[in-house]
Amino acid sequence: MSGNSTFVPPNFLNVTALSAQNGLSVLECWQLSPGFTTSSQSGTAGASILQLGNVANMSYSVLPPGFNAGLHNAPTEQWVVFLSGLAHITLPNSTAEAFVAGGANGTLGHATNYPSREETRALQIPTGGIIPQHTVLHSGPCSRILDEID
Repeated sequence: MSGNSTFVPPNFLNVTALSAQNGLSVLECWQLSPGFTTSSQSGTAGASILQLGNVANMSYSVLPPGFNAGLHNAPTEQWVVFLSGLAHITLPNSTAEAFVAGGANGTLGHATNYPSREETRALQIPTGGIIPQHTVLHSGPCSRILDEID
């Protein structure tokens, strides 16, 4: 950190979530709770930290450029974190869509295609069937980076 920079820790993490209402898939912008706390863990003590719950059976996916995953259901409640590339998520019952750039957003796992010219790399992290505590900020995807971290 440079001498003139002032670090302002985030309060909450907002994520684009693929959810369901009345049996239909919907995109929502969720604010996770509780929010960030100050870490006391060795190696990150003093930094902002957010617990994402108990997770198991995490996988790392490499999707080739232009890959189309087609219409599918998520295998379980999960975090999907795009590390690189681009995912385009659409819903069969709606015109709602989300473009999720690797490294910027995450989504709870719907038709998905990966239109970038580079590989898309993603972590799929099951949450053990637990939906994280959250507040719905609005319907539709979180709209910008400032919408992602509050």
